[in-house]
Amino acid sequence: MLEHLHVLALLAYHFALFSLFAVGGGVSMLIPQMHQEFVVQYHWLDERTFSELLAVSQAAPGPNFLLIPLIGFHVASWTGAAVSMIAFLIFPVTITFVVGRILHQRENEWIARFRRAFRPVTAGLWIASGLVVAAATDHALIPVILTVAVTVISLVIDISPVWWCLAAGVVGYALA
Repeated sequence: MLEHLHVLALLAYHFALFSLFAVGGGVSMLIPQMHQEFVVQYHWLDERTFSELLAVSQAAPGPNFLLIPLIGFHVASWTGAAVSMIAFLIFPVTITFVVGRILHQRENEWIARFRRAFRPVTAGLWIASGLVVAAATDHALIPVILTVAVTVISLVIDISPVWWCLAAGVVGYALA
């Protein structure tokens, strides 16, 4: 039991530290260091297992940091996966929240201009992502209609895109 807690603490420590260096380049730039620590230093993974986990994480759809819970799961089952993900996300989420609050509290003309300047960029990225996902998944009439309807309504009603994604998922599930 004590050994298991020690392994979880080491996973948390390493992934929290990795998260501070993943800003901008993501997990891809951390792969050599993960290999060094988890294969060479701790021997939690062998070369083949590390390569297989890396291949699965890169081939699977979704975020590129899937490697983190896969390593955590291999090392310490579901607890290791959860600890690894939480440790990796806690610093970036906290920093984002704190900086967002500070910027919101100290709103001035330049910050307002900067935020307005990024609205079209954000919208373009959402639209591009939506087109890629829609082209890959919308092969029937109902998903195409749902995608177009959510897109049009979201241009008229200004709420967070997260709510539109959630609503589309619920409606799509109900119609399936």
